[in-house]
Formats: sequence, structure tokens, C-alpha cells
Amino acid sequence: MNTKSAVILQFWRHLSFNVGVIATLIVGAGLANAGELAVSARHLVTDSLTMEHVAALDAALKANPDMKEIELVDVPGASKIAPDVAYQFQLRINQNKMRTFARGFCASTCAYIFLMGHERTLLPSKNGQDTVLLMHSINSGIDGTFQRTYNDDLISIVHQRSNGKLPFDLLNKMYETTDRSGGIYIYRKPLDTGGYVFFQAQYGAKRVKMSDATPADLGIHVDE
Repeated sequence: MNTKSAVILQFWRHLSFNVGVIATLIVGAGLANAGELAVSARHLVTDSLTMEHVAALDAALKANPDMKEIELVDVPGASKIAPDVAYQFQLRINQNKMRTFARGFCASTCAYIFLMGHERTLLPSKNGQDTVLLMHSINSGIDGTFQRTYNDDLISIVHQRSNGKLPFDLLNKMYETTDRSGGIYIYRKPLDTGGYVFFQAQYGAKRVKMSDATPADLGIHVDE
């Protein structure tokens, strides 16, 4: 091989190497951007719910109109305007055909919002305790009074969203509670005693298995 051929061969090897490096960087950047898009495609909700959470969801939908998922993480419920928060989330969930996910403790208004999703999935908790829904009647008004009209309506909404898999006789059991700790507990995994669905009348009372249903029987997915 003459000197000129050797120089040309070295040039093409150098060019091929650099093209490969550039291609790798581009693909890597594409994967990173894809990861960012995957994260932004799901709106995260934490802490006690207020109308600020509704505003945050609006901002997220404006930034990403194609967003279709809401993840509720350790949400203990809402303030005294609980029905307003629930209805505002329902409006946006229906407008955007959004799927809902729950992780950790999802109680009261959180449970209603979760069950309003067009597809509902329980995810594993990150705090060592498994994910659970707590459904009980929610209060409303400035003084936090109980108004059954709102609760009956919300019960009807989640019943319909589940295509009847969440039966009225199960949901109406929440009216038999005597304090805010009581209600219907739906676990992601069965308890050691067996069963996913339990009823607790009040704080400190025993949680009694009230159904042989699994989350899937109730129209709820379970994922890892």
C-alpha cells in the first residue's frame, strides 16, 4: 500500500469512529429525552388535597396536553371543600380520558379521585407498607359538615366508572362508620388473614373482611 492510500484509509477510519461516537451521543440524548417525556406524561399528586392541586393539574395539562395519567402518592384526603376538589378532578379526568394510579395511602377524596380514572391501577408503596384505599363519607362546607347528597353522587360516579364492579351495597357500607378512621379498606395485596376488602366501623375497631372480591373483581388493576 502506497503512502497516499494509507493516509486515505486512516482518514476513513477516523471519520467512521467519530460518526459512531456522534450517533451514540444522539441516541443517548434521545433516550434521555424519551425518559423525561415518560415522566412528564404522568402528573404526580401528593399531600392533603386543595384547589391548588387542581391548579397544578391545569398547569401540567397546559404544558403537556397529551398527558393521560395521574399518580396519587400518600394522599390522606382533602380540606373542607372536598366535594369541590373531587368534582374538579373528575371534570379534568373525563375531558382528557385520564388513567389514575395510587401508591401508598389513598384515603377519602383521594380514593374517589382514584376510582374516577378511566383505568385504575394500584402500585406498590415506597414506604414499606402496602398500598391501600380508604373510602368513607366526605364532609363539605366551611364548617366541614356531612352532606349525604354529595356522597351519594360520588358513590354513583365511581360505581358507574367501574361498570358496576364496585357494587352499591359495598360502597354504602361507609355510612355505617362512626368516625373519620372508619370506612372501607381495599388493599393492593391480601392481608395475612386473607382478603382484600375490609370494613372498620371506627378508630381502634377490628377490620372485618366484608367481601371475597379482589381488586380485579372491583375493576382495579394491580401493577409493580
